[in-house]
Amino acid sequence: MTSAAASDTLQVRFFRAFAKRHTRLLVRTRGRPSWSGPRLRFLVLETRGRLSGLQRSVVLLYMPDGEDFVVIASNYGGERPPAWWMNLSTDSGATVHVSGRSVPVQARALAGEERAATLRRAVSYNRQWRGYTRTVQRELPIVRLERV
Repeated sequence: MTSAAASDTLQVRFFRAFAKRHTRLLVRTRGRPSWSGPRLRFLVLETRGRLSGLQRSVVLLYMPDGEDFVVIASNYGGERPPAWWMNLSTDSGATVHVSGRSVPVQARALAGEERAATLRRAVSYNRQWRGYTRTVQRELPIVRLERV
């Protein structure tokens, strides 16, 4: 393994360990407190499991867009879509927890020019997303979580 590959593996392991702890904290506190900044915001997305029917929670980076939330179904840059996206593909109704508030939302995958324009804004908003768009072979779903 090259030193670059070892470094990447170490970074991935660190990020996943951090994400696991941060996720537990955010889920327990309904999206608060969060280590957020002007370009790094987190929400807790609650969906219904497509197979189990059970409530599932996941912490996601998001980009605010007016009253809505934009997320990218990147799965940490993996080639398989994340489970939360598969759940939303079955049932688009969900709840977002952010800053201690619960917001019912409807998920909508963006397409066409709306997708392209939102993706341009998103990759300049968050450099992590920019990297995913360069390395992932599949088309990453750009998802607008619209308040209902």
